Amino acid sequence: MSDEYGALPDPDKAYPVVRILVRYGNALAIAVGATLAIAGIWAAQAGFGWAWALAGVLVGAFAGFIMRSYVEVVRLITDMLLPR
Repeated sequence: MSDEYGALPDPDKAYPVVRILVRYGNALAIAVGATLAIAGIWAAQAGFGWAWALAGVLVGAFAGFIMRSYVEVVRLITDMLLPR
């Protein structure tokens, strides 16, 4: 049977990155923030100066916050637009 407009894509397979963000977004946001904070602390321990530790922790917290807000926007769009 031929469909004039084509079949809709399977929502479970059509947007794999969106599905990953919806499922693992919180852990990803924490991982991004923690990685940046640890990098700053490592730089301070390596002799680059104590300011790197402070900058790493601040940038890590900010990056985690921004990543978390992005995940929430993706979840909102997914809930409203993607069929289940």
